[in-house]
Amino acid sequence: MNSTRNNLIILGLVLVLIAVSAYLIFIRQPVARATQLGLDLKGGVRVQLEGYQNDGSEVTREEMQRAVEIIRQRVDSLGVTEPEIRLQGQNQVLVDLPGISDRDRAVEVIGRTAQLGFYEVLAFEERPGVSEGRVDEAKREIRESLRQDDAYREGRTKILFEESPSPDGRGVYVAGYVVREHPDMTGDAVESANLGRDPAGRLQVEIDLTGRGGDQFFDLTRQIVDGALERGEPGTGRLAIVLDQDVVSAPVVDEPIPGGQVVIQNTSSPTGLPEQEARELEIVLQTGALPVNMRVLSVETIGPTLGTESLRSGLIAALVGFGLVLIFLVAIYRALGVVAGLALLIYAFLLWGIIVAIPVTVTLPGIAGIVLSVGVAADANIVIFERIKEEVRRGKTPRTAVQVGYQKGFRAILDGNITTLITAFILFAMASAQVRGFAVLLAIGVVLSMFTAVVVTRALLGLLSSRGIHLSPAMMGVSKKSLAGAR
Repeated sequence: MNSTRNNLIILGLVLVLIAVSAYLIFIRQPVARATQLGLDLKGGVRVQLEGYQNDGSEVTREEMQRAVEIIRQRVDSLGVTEPEIRLQGQNQVLVDLPGISDRDRAVEVIGRTAQLGFYEVLAFEERPGVSEGRVDEAKREIRESLRQDDAYREGRTKILFEESPSPDGRGVYVAGYVVREHPDMTGDAVESANLGRDPAGRLQVEIDLTGRGGDQFFDLTRQIVDGALERGEPGTGRLAIVLDQDVVSAPVVDEPIPGGQVVIQNTSSPTGLPEQEARELEIVLQTGALPVNMRVLSVETIGPTLGTESLRSGLIAALVGFGLVLIFLVAIYRALGVVAGLALLIYAFLLWGIIVAIPVTVTLPGIAGIVLSVGVAADANIVIFERIKEEVRRGKTPRTAVQVGYQKGFRAILDGNITTLITAFILFAMASAQVRGFAVLLAIGVVLSMFTAVVVTRALLGLLSSRGIHLSPAMMGVSKKSLAGAR
């Protein structure tokens, strides 16, 4: 009686798990969005980057590893699910971004060096309302004019440019600034960056500086104010905020600024900074500067059509393999095979629920891991069923044979599955993201297969025995010839 009750409790728990899985897969969200797919199944963008130093020096492995971590943080900020970011050789990075359609934005964010600098403006010249086709020409004219300014010193200063929409909405505002060769203050002083709005509701990026950075910024703004006073032009000093050699903003500084807060804004626009530009700026400032410069070697777009075809082929292969396993079990083990087949169906459904619940991103290698785990689950049943058949040949009743078969077969199953789990853990620790997906799904499948093979199958067989259903040797795949030979 206790055995029957335990079996009913186990099967009741399985039904609850099946119900939870059904909710996660079919009810909580549309089925098409329940399972997250990787780049090879969903499509997306693959970017190959190469790191280099401006001075021509060799890029170190440590610098590239740091760059990979920063790129990973930026990709996470883009909301990409399960990206694959890996080093190739000494100075290259391969980035896979599943589900991304805007390749230009992705490349801009992940490859941006994000070297932030603050400069005192020594001289400047501006051209509002420049037509789109004359921007480069306007820059050349401004550069030639500023080279004649007394503030310009070859080798000690440089000219940087700002481009933004003109305040009147017609053309482009172009300005050139003479600044020192090296920044007066670097982005190392930045502690955090966040989107915000000014009192007029214009979008801006608010930067909080470290304690030391706040002191440096106060000294720099005081230096700018004093310089304007020395030139006899009080209230005209400017601070250039530069990101990757592009001037983002160059506000007038009319008094020293304490407190360690900097705002990047565009007061000429009624809405402030463009939203996408502001969000990208927030991401690159939050994650910090890349330790090396990055050039894009290639950008490959994998269309959803190719991904859909790969998914269809993978699923067909998995279903065919699953079906062949079920046919094999039923053909060899008869009634035991039917019970094992039911347990495998439960296994497959619970595995799908776990993939959705965690969630696990499914790739082609991941599907291979699922197929392999189905084989592992079938193998566990085969080990036990062969033990059961041995006990039946020795003259034991089917009910006793089932009990003894599970007792003797459990250790072999445990040893084999632990070995498989160790292999999966090694693959996860040593391999790239796609192979990691294979390892994760294999490990989940192995653990779940232990549960279905040892617990669910046994509970089903125990329940059949307790209900008085007689399993003859023939129904368990034991031939009369083998019974006679055993006797």
